[in-house]
Amino acid sequence: MTGRLNPREVVRRTATGMTVEQVQEATQEAASYERQRSRVCDNEGDAAVIQAAIDGHKEWRRIADLMAEQHLTAYDPDADPIVQRRRSWEQRARPAPAPAAIDAPAEDPHALTLLTALRRAGLQPTEADHHTAHRLARLDQHTITTISGWIEAAHTTALRRTAPAPPGRPIVRRPPIRPDGGQQFPA
Repeated sequence: MTGRLNPREVVRRTATGMTVEQVQEATQEAASYERQRSRVCDNEGDAAVIQAAIDGHKEWRRIADLMAEQHLTAYDPDADPIVQRRRSWEQRARPAPAPAAIDAPAEDPHALTLLTALRRAGLQPTEADHHTAHRLARLDQHTITTISGWIEAAHTTALRRTAPAPPGRPIVRRPPIRPDGGQQFPA
């Protein structure tokens, strides 16, 4: 399985089914998070986290605007023209998969359950993943459900671990005191 979590894709997945009020609240939280993260940038890793926060906030705002324009009561990626264009582009750019990779999930609901869990986790299943899901689909439904839960729990845990801790209190240094009791200010 390959794939890197795209902040905009994570926002779209999170927003799916959310009401206008929930999206507005999430937009405010994303703005706050962006402000907090933008205060410190000591290294390349910080810069990447800041950029992810900016991208996430932009996507929340875009979704809120879309919902207002289209008078949506809940966000649905199928009603999102940006998502539809991206899907269309990906379908044109993707090489035609082997027939077995397409047929396996359609024939087997257990394989489809596993592949859906991978997609919800932000990964695009490869042909090898389709094959593996088809082989794992021979297991009983309880085991399939358990494995799917593990995948989604691992994804949630990974998101929590990559989310930076809120910034601590800033260090305030007082200027040194002069011998006569007044404060000495730096030049």
